[in-house]
Amino acid sequence: MNAPRRPLVLVGPSGVGKTTIADRLVRMRPELFVLSVSATTRRPRAGERRGREYEFVSRPAFRRMIAGGLLAEWAEVHGEYYGTPAGNLEDLSEDGPVPVLDIDIQGARQIMERGTGAFVIFILPPGPAEWIDRLAGRGTESPRAIARRLATALEELGAAPSFEHFVVNTDLDRTVRLVLAAVAGRQERLGGASEVAALCRGLEAGARSEIRRLEGARKERT
Repeated sequence: MNAPRRPLVLVGPSGVGKTTIADRLVRMRPELFVLSVSATTRRPRAGERRGREYEFVSRPAFRRMIAGGLLAEWAEVHGEYYGTPAGNLEDLSEDGPVPVLDIDIQGARQIMERGTGAFVIFILPPGPAEWIDRLAGRGTESPRAIARRLATALEELGAAPSFEHFVVNTDLDRTVRLVLAAVAGRQERLGGASEVAALCRGLEAGARSEIRRLEGARKERT
């Protein structure tokens, strides 16, 4: 497989496995891919290190990056700022690895509008139950925070059919193979826009049901 000369953007709702997929791609094919480390104002979670998962910066520092044009894309998500340093997408050599970006829809659209020629793949979970279990299983966020992420995911899923390339993350090894096939122009596509839309409708229904459950449980406790 020839190295793709376009940044690879993985986009999709929270909890779909984008970060895990990106990490596996880089570990498997370091000659092709390198992780693009985003900047964020949120606090590090347990086990996270500066410069590995994120560049953790203060809000004033992030605002200076925006004002200085140092970000290729940025967005405010759940009250915190996230962005891709513009330097991550510059000076791509002919034979070196290309960056893999794990970002949200707002960021993906900004990258596309920037004219980088990025290859964007929307990652979808196979169904609502496994997806919601993954979100809850992190154990790093409160039920209220999970409900907030699901509410954001509803907006993201509504925009999913507007993207061109999709991979359903049923199994990590299979997903990585499909992503590699996609960037090489050999993607095993879903049945079409109608199948993507049907899957998204099922995910949306599951998200709404879980939000109602979480909100009901919170009211009972209060």
